[in-house]
Amino acid sequence: MTINAVIFDWAGTTIDYGSRAPIVAFQKAFENVGIQISEAEIRQDMGLDKYTHIHKIMDLPAVQNDWQARFQVLPTEDDCNQIFSDFKAILLSSLTEFGQLKPGMSEVIDYLNTHHISYGTTGYDAEMLALVLPIAARQGYQPAVNITSEQTNGVGRPAPDMLALAAEQLNITDPTTVMKVGDSVNDILEGNNANAVSVGIIDGSNIMGLSEIAFNALSSAEQSERRAQVTAEYQRAGADYILQSMAELPALIAQINQPVATDH
Repeated sequence: MTINAVIFDWAGTTIDYGSRAPIVAFQKAFENVGIQISEAEIRQDMGLDKYTHIHKIMDLPAVQNDWQARFQVLPTEDDCNQIFSDFKAILLSSLTEFGQLKPGMSEVIDYLNTHHISYGTTGYDAEMLALVLPIAARQGYQPAVNITSEQTNGVGRPAPDMLALAAEQLNITDPTTVMKVGDSVNDILEGNNANAVSVGIIDGSNIMGLSEIAFNALSSAEQSERRAQVTAEYQRAGADYILQSMAELPALIAQINQPVATDH
């Protein structure tokens, strides 16, 4: 097997340690209509298209009950649209704050460029990309393609459509030579559904759900326990490989791409 292209997720994978920006935006958007939602409620569906994710949160029994108690009716499609609009505005205003590359990403970029391995992204929509791409570029991160669910008729993760389109735009015809790197269960499922090689990143991931400061404040034993919990989540999702940090990715690709010795 040879890895010819790598497709990354954004928040929690390549930037935004702990995937904090979407969490803050989801919570504030729902707070604006008087509904409190927990991080756990948000994170269970992270990796979905953001509009679909809003609907998932709206469908939670606790949210439905709170909404009915507050407004005497169940939430409508217009309510979903309004919250999505607020979410987008809040997220867009915070992307610059959360746009720092995660540890190890600079080395990954150098490796991919040196070995002429194409790379791209799936996840953010066009407005988010317009803000985050210049921030990423200033740090040396310049994906060749950036696929949004708007380009796949609204079909996002865990369906394979965005990943398949990214591979197509990179002129990759064999999906098994594409590596999908992400930080949520839906990232792993996207990779699996596309017949790509799926890789889960532990530290700074959405599944871990901790900022870098919060993680570093844990004891070594607590850090090990949290890492083991994330590893188990990725294993249940069917990840092909699980890495503690992005810094381990070049060695993994080198190992996979190593020529197979043949007997003469």
